[in-house]
Amino acid sequence: MQAPDLRTITRGIEKWFARHQRPLPWRAAYEPYHVWVSEVMLQQTRMEVVLPYFARFLERFPSVAELAAATDHDVTAAWSGLGYYRRARMLRDGAAAVMERFGGAIPALVDELLTIPGIGRYTAGAIASVAFNSRAPIVDGNVTRVLARVFGSDGQTWERAEALVHACRKPRDFNQGLMELGALICTPRNPSCLVCPLRESCVALATGRVDELPAPKPKKATRELHIPLYLVRDQSGRVLMRREAGPLMHAMYHLPHGDASLLEAGPLDVVRGALLGTIRHTVTTRKIEFALYDAKLRGDTAGYEWIDPAAMAEVPHPSYVAKALRLVKLSRCAGV
Repeated sequence: MQAPDLRTITRGIEKWFARHQRPLPWRAAYEPYHVWVSEVMLQQTRMEVVLPYFARFLERFPSVAELAAATDHDVTAAWSGLGYYRRARMLRDGAAAVMERFGGAIPALVDELLTIPGIGRYTAGAIASVAFNSRAPIVDGNVTRVLARVFGSDGQTWERAEALVHACRKPRDFNQGLMELGALICTPRNPSCLVCPLRESCVALATGRVDELPAPKPKKATRELHIPLYLVRDQSGRVLMRREAGPLMHAMYHLPHGDASLLEAGPLDVVRGALLGTIRHTVTTRKIEFALYDAKLRGDTAGYEWIDPAAMAEVPHPSYVAKALRLVKLSRCAGV
């Protein structure tokens, strides 16, 4: 089979995207700040999870200037539940750099974008092409998969992406279409090859190797943890929490726990009461089952704070804490 024709590929993707693109909020006007926020949120996070966070984040920080002026606490609170909190802090640092070095205007050139904290090769290409319609290549997991299958081999992904974006008519449509095709059609398992606009050009489909490409990467070993959580309340209904200082989920507020496997803070000395329920949660390579117990203090509360559960929207916290507090409400409704 001959090597796929670049123009045939780009025209096919552009036409498909024009008809099948999802109505995503940052596509309404392709405002550079909105595109930037969306790209950072979508790193390692599914689209359906990102959409409500995107709306709330922009409501809280509607401009680069307002994000740059925010505190660490404010930004991580708005990001709570989305995970990978370093992204939020780097986004804020990047906004500060844009204000300081570019007068508040996000630059259009890849070389300038790469000087901004938190913006790497992929994000720079995405902002340049999607927000400014520049001929900048992008490579993420979806793009890698599509190109490996279309060209029938792994490798040279950035070179292929570069050649394609220079052969296309509209870089904005082509790059988004390439990612969208990987997300909706050329999926990791059970791809919809019969409705793919590239089916006539796809080497993997023609040679029966769709399921082999791209070659799977070795999976990192996962750890299974079982960690008791303690719900300690005062007479006004406030909940005892501690702000983490370690590298994992830094500066986030956590419930007291009875195991040191996850956080740097040691276990809290309590009298364990009734089991309120269990929560499953994943943090990087850790698969955790939290068991939430009602508890009473036995030791002191040095390093801990009393937090009003009604004010959690203003407090940076991981999603498992929100799940635990919802579990408390469900337990009350059930009369536990």
